[in-house]
Amino acid sequence: MSMDSTRAGGAPEAAPGPNGGRDAIRPFQIERLGLSGRLARMGGTVDRVLSQHDYPEAVSRLLAELMALAAVLGGGLKFDGRLTAETRGDGPIRLLAVDYASDGRMRGYAGFDAGRAAAAAADPASAESPVPRLIGSGLLALTVDRGADAELYQGVVQLDGATLADCAHAYFRQSDQIDTALKLAVARRGGGWRAGAIAVQRLAELGPGGEPATSADREDAWRAGTALLGAATGDELTDPDLPPDALLYRLFHTEGARVFEPREIGFGCRCSDARALAVVRRLSAAEIEDLVVDGAIEAICQFCGRRQTFTPEDIGASSEDDPVDAA
Repeated sequence: MSMDSTRAGGAPEAAPGPNGGRDAIRPFQIERLGLSGRLARMGGTVDRVLSQHDYPEAVSRLLAELMALAAVLGGGLKFDGRLTAETRGDGPIRLLAVDYASDGRMRGYAGFDAGRAAAAAADPASAESPVPRLIGSGLLALTVDRGADAELYQGVVQLDGATLADCAHAYFRQSDQIDTALKLAVARRGGGWRAGAIAVQRLAELGPGGEPATSADREDAWRAGTALLGAATGDELTDPDLPPDALLYRLFHTEGARVFEPREIGFGCRCSDARALAVVRRLSAAEIEDLVVDGAIEAICQFCGRRQTFTPEDIGASSEDDPVDAA
């Protein structure tokens, strides 16, 4: 993997770097502490997902945070596949779902009760504790899909925390995943939505300098890395005028952060006529009959709003070529 020239001891140029104005993930490594990390910054991608549905602000903020979480975790995929982040709860926001594909395509969707969401958002406590107030009791699920020839991996935890970042930390504490610390941020800037996230993870069994280390040394390095990560502010994570490399230099220059080529992020939906038709064909005859209006069934993609129309003849045709994954 090619590397950028930014290293400890030399600040990045003031002008935007190679991913300065784009939605992208910037991988980095702090070798002295035995840590790897990723910085994700998004503008147009998250703004498109939120604006095309015209979600209420409280719903938009949580969906944008989940997009940032999916990007900063999915950016670590080392194979062709996708990561899906999803919350399901008994509160006003019953569902948040985000897909991140290894090629950088993202999509997101929220299902909610508008009246209940508005009432909950009016409570000042929702700003500090959006998960229990807006999502309620439920689950956070992270699913990794390695493709048709591999089994899905899914980790599920209770929504245990005031914020999505709290819930993500609980997920990593309770699972067998690599130790991970992260920060998420969402803001409206210049009339549009922006989201950002930064995460650090232990490099398995390595301590400062990338060498085998004692447990105490590894713990000291982990505490130092998470303390530096904690200095990142929400404004910095969402500021389009702050180059990613400038933020990484500010946070980690004392230890030395090596950065790698950015991975671009963009909106992309996997819906198609074939996938939608496969979903419709899974319904019972009675369910299909109830959906027919003026001799056709209209299917609308919840992620992108694409409309597809099928006749009963389409539905009754041979389904041998229907995709297995119709999501």
